[in-house]
Amino acid sequence: MNRASMMRSSTLVGAGIALSIGLHALPALAQAPAEGATQGVSDIVVTAQKRAQNIQDVPASIAAFSQEALENRQIRGLGDLTTRVPSLQVGYTYGSNTVTIRGISTNLTSGFEDPSVAVHVNGVYQARARSLNLALMDLERIEVLSGPQGTLYGRNATGGVINYILRGPTEKTEAQITGRVGNFDSYALQGYISGPISDTVGFRISGMLDNRDKGFVRNLLPGAAKSRYFENKFTGVRGILAFKPSDTVQFDLEGSYGNTRSSFNPGVLEPSLSPARRAVLGPQSFRPREVYADFPSENNTKEYAATATLTWDISDDIQFKSISAYQKYKNEMPVDLDGSGVTVQTTYNNFASDTYTQELNLNVDSFDGRLKSIFGVYYFNDRVTSTAQVFSALGNLAAPAISTYAAANRVKAHSIAFFTDQTLSITDSLRLIGGVRYNIDKKDTLQTIFNTACRDKETNQKFTAWTPKAGIQFDVTDKIMAYATYQKGFKAGGVASGTCGNAYEPETIKGGEVGIKTQFADNRVRLNIAGYWYDYGNLQVQKTLGTIGGFSVVNAAQSRIKGIEANLDAVITPQLKLDAAAMVQSAKYTDFVNCNQTVQLPPIGGVAQAACAASDQRPATDPARNQQVAGNWLNRAAPYSFTIGLQYDAEVGAGKLSFRGESYWSGRIHFNEFNTAALDQRAYNIQNAYVTFTPTSDRYNLRAFVKNVRNVDYKASGYFNGLTAQYTVVWNPPRTYGLEASYKF
Repeated sequence: MNRASMMRSSTLVGAGIALSIGLHALPALAQAPAEGATQGVSDIVVTAQKRAQNIQDVPASIAAFSQEALENRQIRGLGDLTTRVPSLQVGYTYGSNTVTIRGISTNLTSGFEDPSVAVHVNGVYQARARSLNLALMDLERIEVLSGPQGTLYGRNATGGVINYILRGPTEKTEAQITGRVGNFDSYALQGYISGPISDTVGFRISGMLDNRDKGFVRNLLPGAAKSRYFENKFTGVRGILAFKPSDTVQFDLEGSYGNTRSSFNPGVLEPSLSPARRAVLGPQSFRPREVYADFPSENNTKEYAATATLTWDISDDIQFKSISAYQKYKNEMPVDLDGSGVTVQTTYNNFASDTYTQELNLNVDSFDGRLKSIFGVYYFNDRVTSTAQVFSALGNLAAPAISTYAAANRVKAHSIAFFTDQTLSITDSLRLIGGVRYNIDKKDTLQTIFNTACRDKETNQKFTAWTPKAGIQFDVTDKIMAYATYQKGFKAGGVASGTCGNAYEPETIKGGEVGIKTQFADNRVRLNIAGYWYDYGNLQVQKTLGTIGGFSVVNAAQSRIKGIEANLDAVITPQLKLDAAAMVQSAKYTDFVNCNQTVQLPPIGGVAQAACAASDQRPATDPARNQQVAGNWLNRAAPYSFTIGLQYDAEVGAGKLSFRGESYWSGRIHFNEFNTAALDQRAYNIQNAYVTFTPTSDRYNLRAFVKNVRNVDYKASGYFNGLTAQYTVVWNPPRTYGLEASYKF
């Protein structure tokens, strides 16, 4: 047996032992007396349906993490959610997170295109995928809603929704400071102060400094300005004032500022597919987290946000809420695209946006609470400007010289939506669910590609869509609820960046979910299972541009997804807790013809050209250029994933000592629609471990953590660079570890 096989066997055996311990103990729980020392699983209250509900009462698949869970599991970013939510994948490309839920993501990086997974912070939609650092500061809860959420959350929620709920002012004055140190010269300092100013006014101020001074990607180029990449420096501050002039009215004012400075540099997997390009590229490393980089790649971001929220309890049965928000975002990003020791391909990108959103909703209970209604209006106004320059020594290999691509883009997006969601109790056990949303989207795009005939190319688009939902919910017993829902979703089309007015169509979805939510064994076991199936039309996916090495957007005609998820929480003993989650799915294209960029075209002027280039004059139907990928897996869609965690709490003389271990498995992940084996991330398994000490006084705690215990190399993203003709990847972090201490005043 080889080393890899032995490692896989050992991890599977370890997981089997852990799971068998938990499952073997479950029957015993059912025999335990109702009045015992063992406490049941904690109730989780979520606002996924824009009203406070127990998670077991919501007819949808939801993963929720409390403040305690976020701290104990060291969830510090979107990437940390991957190993906790099986249906969720988080990638990293060009300094931006790419979120996938149940196989659906755009995998787009320019910033113009709409994401398929909507992220909301305190009820405010986040238009920019890169602007989420502020959301991770002073968190109260994270909710992950799997599957389309078009009725309540709108056009950009075809894959799902992630809700960040931040903490608000406290009734008593309190403060806390938390410090953390770790490997790669990382350190962090976070704190808050909160309390009342008067009987009617409360405040909360929080701040965070989070640095990693030593990146985990080594630069092997002698004399280079930077010897490490994937450093990160973030500073942020947030303040909130809560006015409560009466028992029925509350007005919250919130402001925040964040500054991120990070470095990154993609690596390559193997030599260029083009011998001519290979000769120009110079020294390269094909090992994980190693590059030869002569040019610094950086992601410098500033973000500002302001939110005003009015909550008015008009009566015991009617609540009105208004959420007004403004977000300003600036990003500068120079990038070394080739990862080689010579200046072959670099880009300079400047990006700015101003976003205003307004939501009004009315929660109404009528007919003695048997009809629960939500009526809402949503307005979105977004203005985005960007400039991009690409410098390349590969433009003319016959006579090497620097060629330049430069473009300027402006997008104005306006959207208004009207929505309603209804839940009618036919009996005490049977409820009917219905809802609909009507979207009106307008996009005005102005594009210029310098040194070409594309000057001030203006494109005006309008999209409208109805996205209905219908379902049924039935309480089998007090502790068992079954549901079935059917809904449609929609994501607006647009114009692809890096092109001259090339439009892509709206993305649509129809499908359903059936599930059962249970609690048993004296509330010490919670088991939720959901099955789902979706048909996607015109799925928006990324396309490589061979001429400049950039990306565009195309529509995949048809895709189909079906799968099943399960979540388990169990209190085995007063000291031992088990949590596990699993997902199995099929997510494949059923009709998609696209250009395969790895096919080399006939030489032009003695220079080999990559496919998908503008110079390619062959018809689109030529199979040597375009391929039908029906039957291939969707980008970033894992066929299965599984996570299990065990926590043991031991009482010691001065407090409580908690030990927690986690193990996560993921099946093979494809990073392009051609399912290129060289680019795939094969099935992998990682472990995390934590130890926490909390004194009896609860004034402070100490925590040690290790993530990716076995130092597994696994990819965060991958793509084909059409200009260098190479498979390019970004690797996830290696083993990280550290110590954390918190003190509450």
